Amino acid sequence: MNSIKIIYGTEEYLMEEARRKFILSCRKTFGSDIDVQTFSKETPPARVVESFEGTSLFGSGGICIWNESPYLPVKHGGRSRSKLSKDEEWFLDKISRLPDQQAVLFYTKGMVDRGSIFYKKLKPLADTVQCEPVTDRNAMMYVTEYLKGKQKILTSRAEQYLHALFQTWESISLMYVFSELEKLCIMLDEHQTHIDVAELTHLFSGTMEKNLFTFMEAFLHRDGRHAIPLLTGLFSRQDVFLKNTGYMMSRLRLLKAYKELKHSQAGTVQCESVLAQINKGRNVKYVLFSLKKVETYWTAAELDELISNIFKLQLNIRRGMGSHEDMVPLICLYCSSKGRHL
Repeated sequence: MNSIKIIYGTEEYLMEEARRKFILSCRKTFGSDIDVQTFSKETPPARVVESFEGTSLFGSGGICIWNESPYLPVKHGGRSRSKLSKDEEWFLDKISRLPDQQAVLFYTKGMVDRGSIFYKKLKPLADTVQCEPVTDRNAMMYVTEYLKGKQKILTSRAEQYLHALFQTWESISLMYVFSELEKLCIMLDEHQTHIDVAELTHLFSGTMEKNLFTFMEAFLHRDGRHAIPLLTGLFSRQDVFLKNTGYMMSRLRLLKAYKELKHSQAGTVQCESVLAQINKGRNVKYVLFSLKKVETYWTAAELDELISNIFKLQLNIRRGMGSHEDMVPLICLYCSSKGRHL
């Protein structure tokens, strides 16, 4: 086991898991009665060195956790420091001769400046864990692994549903995702091993992303009863209007492209390939499944007209000539007053 560890990044859950595993590994190596000391950014480096050079009163090992060490600053742009200070040279000398039964963990929230000379000098001595943000491209890997630990398995349709839902998220917090999955597993019958779409529909209820996903599912069915109540929350705020209309436009363009592919009698494989390109390389299996159900509800002319009108509204708002409130009547024009059952 390497007794020096660097953990940094922006995904809180992954960082905490890496911290927990490092401490557990130290306890197995040094003994369960290991002494753990935590220091902050303001702690003098000499105090940190004193902690790992000293020994416990009971002769057990020790772990020194230095949170937000000033020697490992977060990258904010500009040039990285290329010369060590005398203090840094002194600290590197001390940690390069780390006593047996002692471990040091550098824990920084944010993306550390890997171009700095201190980081480059420390890295060969340490194991490094970089916890980058989770995206829709890798979120399902963590979800599947988490549910596996609960003896639960997603059906193929459920996987596609969650993948499509995560595409609406600007950032994905594993801490939040796992807390919602934990609630779901508690509610399920203990003997139920497979999870289908029906069990996922109430997951993440109330979030902007879930409301946007639910709105588009209803709107593409031209279901005003379910779509219109969500309009105000999704399109009345300036800070989310362009993002949410951007997602809406992407789904409308996918639907238009699918209608054109179907008209040209393209096969499923070709449809998936073309739509994935339009969807910036993202998985489209669940999207394609949804488009097949709503394709007959729209004509190509209606889609062209709607896409054009939303684009004009976006443009007018950027120019200060339009209002977010104009989105409500525009959406209502394309919804059935009676609504359809989803």
